Amino acid sequence: MGRVCWGNALRRFGAAIAATVGLIIGVGEAAGQSYRLCALREGASGPCTCEVKGGVPGEYVAVGRSRCRGATPAKKASPAESTPSAAAAAPSQPEARPDEPAIVTGGLPGSRRVVDVRARGKLLCGINTDLLGFSKQTDAGSWIGLDVDFCRAVAAAIFGVANKVEFVPVDTVARFDALKSGQIDILSRNTTWTMERDTTMGLEFAGILYMDGQGFMTSDERGLVSAQQLDGLRVCVEEGTTSQANAAYYFKSHNSSTELRSFPTQNAMMEAYGKGECEAISGDRSALFSERAGMAEPEKHAILPEVISKEPLGPAVLQEDREWVEIVRWTLAGLINAEEVGLTKDAAASDRPLEGEAARLVDGAGKNGEPIGLSRTWLRDVVKAVGNYGEMFEADLGKGSPLGMERGINALWKRGGVLYAPPMW
Repeated sequence: MGRVCWGNALRRFGAAIAATVGLIIGVGEAAGQSYRLCALREGASGPCTCEVKGGVPGEYVAVGRSRCRGATPAKKASPAESTPSAAAAAPSQPEARPDEPAIVTGGLPGSRRVVDVRARGKLLCGINTDLLGFSKQTDAGSWIGLDVDFCRAVAAAIFGVANKVEFVPVDTVARFDALKSGQIDILSRNTTWTMERDTTMGLEFAGILYMDGQGFMTSDERGLVSAQQLDGLRVCVEEGTTSQANAAYYFKSHNSSTELRSFPTQNAMMEAYGKGECEAISGDRSALFSERAGMAEPEKHAILPEVISKEPLGPAVLQEDREWVEIVRWTLAGLINAEEVGLTKDAAASDRPLEGEAARLVDGAGKNGEPIGLSRTWLRDVVKAVGNYGEMFEADLGKGSPLGMERGINALWKRGGVLYAPPMW
């Protein structure tokens, strides 16, 4: 009897070991269906890690390296094929590269960016160095602003919480290189979406976070009421921005003899304006409101009524990673749709079940977010963390903020604005 019990114990122990090995290295059909987003960490040396299907989002485990190679078992060579002459005659086959796993999720290539972000445990977000309303560091060291809050929203979509993000201040000149070099995962830095940036720089804009336009600010003491009165004066702009080209075109088209002066940074431009080296400055109107609000006597500076361009500002990522593009794009769409259906921060944080269109939105976003690696509750997590678009705008730019801006064209489409997002169900 003792031998039988001992034998049964051994068999149970062996089965447990086999099950554990099967879980770790992913052997067999069942294990093959339990992992997703497999990739080699630390380059070709591994280890190979995968996300567990149905597990906690962002939870990765080490698995067998074969999952990251995507290679089929080698066919055993026949005696003839193993001879030196046969080997020389056979065409060479490209060796499978372990750092380029063949991953497919929901019809899109699995995102290496998402794997990197989750393995790192935080999102790296490129923001403006100092622009009130969009990205500004408080005395306590925390970052606030619309661009900042959007990055927190993306972090909440990926991790379920908004605090897993590191903000990386980048200046105007270095912002695109920071994205291309991998220094940041996403650029959320009051950047205008243009055809040139979309077609020649390898960027993908997720959508429009804020619809802006270029304007002019000057001393109120001059009594100017129109930008056309800047003829013969000096106007400062920031170098390397769309504002520089737009202002030059505007003055040329109006046969104005205005002198346009450019400066390498926003701070340098504002310093020149403060010293009287230029009588006016030109840039995105939101930036002008921001700069004016930070002045010692903001009421002494006037923003002229002309809007000389359209500046659709939005978050940008690299085009090469389609799944990452979709995650960022639909996070933005989710924030706009949440305002439209009345899904607020308080409602998302409540334990009460959602009802009506809010429930429909969260359910649809959850179902359609799974193919790109998001949880069923990702949109509710996002709104719980930062609020809907309207709540973000009010806190960062609106009447409840130091800028005190009206929604204007950034109101919802059904409230007189242009804010619009595709449906998510």
